[in-house]
Amino acid sequence: MREAYDHKDPSSLQTSDIRELRKLVVQSLNTINMVDAGLRQVAAKVSQKDRSDLNKSFFLLVLLTVVIVLAFFFYFRSEVRHVSENLATSRKQNENLQKEIRELKDRIVAAENTDVKAFNLYLAFKEGDPDQAIKMYSEFNLSALSRLERYVIETEVNLIRQKAALKKYEEGMTLFDRKSYRAAVERFEESLKISGVGKHVPSLFYYLSLAHYRSGEVEKAAIAFERFLFVNTEKGLMKDKAELFLGVCYERMKQYDRAINFYRQVLQNNKYSRYAPTIRDRLRALQKKIEKQDAMRQAG
Repeated sequence: MREAYDHKDPSSLQTSDIRELRKLVVQSLNTINMVDAGLRQVAAKVSQKDRSDLNKSFFLLVLLTVVIVLAFFFYFRSEVRHVSENLATSRKQNENLQKEIRELKDRIVAAENTDVKAFNLYLAFKEGDPDQAIKMYSEFNLSALSRLERYVIETEVNLIRQKAALKKYEEGMTLFDRKSYRAAVERFEESLKISGVGKHVPSLFYYLSLAHYRSGEVEKAAIAFERFLFVNTEKGLMKDKAELFLGVCYERMKQYDRAINFYRQVLQNNKYSRYAPTIRDRLRALQKKIEKQDAMRQAG
């Protein structure tokens, strides 16, 4: 067989080899093309994957940046709020401190003024100037003193007032004895304005009532007699006279029913009055007068 092969035509063998070579070249080219196409596909896939990974990385980077920015934003925001709160607290504390400082200064000034006024008031007490002492006392801030200091000053002032009131009362009595009744009324009222306390007060009301009565001021006299009978609880000549004069005032004011009721009350409560007979006579006279007026009305 080998011999048969060897005895073939050389040209035919060459042609066959060329065909085989061409076939191999074509297959090689096809293979290369396939490899190239595969490489392109692989490259495309690889590029898509890279893009996807790149996009993911970029998205993650952007997201991380946003998170970091937000984290810094909220951190700085909280810090700013904390600092602003501290500043507000500091301002408030500063305002409170300034207020306390002002109050302390005011207290110091008030204490100095109080000491000066207290000393002046003490001098007024000792020098015996009641009008000045009473005026200073009305302007004095007792709340700045202790309880003991207030008690001492109030006690002293009350004594000064009673002395001043007694002095005005004595001046009024001097005017009353001189029959200067209106001037006496002014002194008596000044005495009451200064102080309504003292042993002389019942007598003051009695002579004030008489001064009004003798000045022709019957209504004021009636009010003053009522006040005297209210403050005077002791029986005596002044009370007996005051009851009689008050009834007479009611009569002169033409308050007959009131006068009758008052006379009856006096006769019932003060049976041993020195003026009981006079009061009975006036009571009978009033009753007859009213009966006569009633009869005249009926007849008319």
